[in-house]
Amino acid sequence: MSFWKFCTSQFITASLFALAIPHTPAIAGVDQFQICAAELLRAELSRELASQACGEALEPKDLSLCVLKIKDLTPIAADDALVACRRVRRPLELASCTVNINKYLQDADPGSVLDHCRRSLLPLRFSECAIGLSREIDFSPPRALETCIAADDFAR
Repeated sequence: MSFWKFCTSQFITASLFALAIPHTPAIAGVDQFQICAAELLRAELSRELASQACGEALEPKDLSLCVLKIKDLTPIAADDALVACRRVRRPLELASCTVNINKYLQDADPGSVLDHCRRSLLPLRFSECAIGLSREIDFSPPRALETCIAADDFAR
């Protein structure tokens, strides 16, 4: 009988100890959503749109940073940036792709650049391709974008 009492007391002690340990991942997750909402509001999106987008995001901070970066560093509206950032697996790479191409190819249509970066599976490689072809081969921005997005044009 004393063996069972000992086991029960150890189990209760371990259970209470486990309850006392803070669950930091849950606390950290709350901060991600708060940051996301604050950044989307700073990008001048509506409260409803910001709450919906942040609530559905797997990585809320990445989503909001994607929107802010595109809105602040290109002529693309926050609404359009949000639509694109929500539809990709790598929102930070989408933002870098869009910003880099818009920075180095001044004649490129910002909406087209955003769409091509969104459609690319590897946005950073895509931006390097578009910028490199435009600089070295003197391709027009639309031609460089189309050439780089076509899977057949990449070496295998």
